[in-house]
Amino acid sequence: MAYELGKDWRVYVGDGGGTEVFSALGGEGSFDFQRSSNEIDPSTKDDSDYALANFGLMKIAISVSGNVKLPDTALERLMDKAKHATDKTTNIQIKDGTIVKYAGEVAVGGNGITAGKDGAVSYSFTLVASAAPTTDDMAATA
Repeated sequence: MAYELGKDWRVYVGDGGGTEVFSALGGEGSFDFQRSSNEIDPSTKDDSDYALANFGLMKIAISVSGNVKLPDTALERLMDKAKHATDKTTNIQIKDGTIVKYAGEVAVGGNGITAGKDGAVSYSFTLVASAAPTTDDMAATA
């Protein structure tokens, strides 16, 4: 069993074409993949002295940040989607080499640019699943 290295996991952004081509997001520094769901209390007065619990629908949020390296078609696509008034969705993949760990449509928001006087210009985005993913297997090995 081998350790996974974060440097090997990359975010790829689709170009929106009919036969979609995915490009690695240039300058990527890190991403944070979070799955969450609201807790549901289905208990009633009839059940017992214990509150029951379960979880509801999943929300997937991916926060990605890095340093701007131009030209970069993937970064440009995310920037365009983040500022678009009505169509904020695009397809992404998270891959470890050729292994697709996650693939699906996301809405792009939370875009920020930081340009300090003593460093690289950096970017950040928040991506949220806007449709059920077509691939959702972060533990995939093949």
